[in-house]
Amino acid sequence: MTIEEVEKYFGNLNQACKALGLASQNMTSWKSRGYIPFKQQFRLAHITEGELMPDDSDPYFDMRKGIKK
Repeated sequence: MTIEEVEKYFGNLNQACKALGLASQNMTSWKSRGYIPFKQQFRLAHITEGELMPDDSDPYFDMRKGIKK
C-alpha cells in the first residue's frame, strides 16, 4: 500500500496515525522514506477490514537485501 492510498482512505495522515495509535511524526517519517513499514501495513489492512492491502513483500527488507523492483 502507498502513503497516498492511506491518506485518501483516512482523509489525512493525522487520522491514519490516530487509527494506529501513533504520533503523526511516524507518518511524516514514512512519507520521507517513501514506504510504510510492513508491520504497520498489516495493521492498516486489519483496521480497514481489507480496504487497504499490504505490499507483496517488505520494501525495507528488499532494499537491505539489494532486491530491486
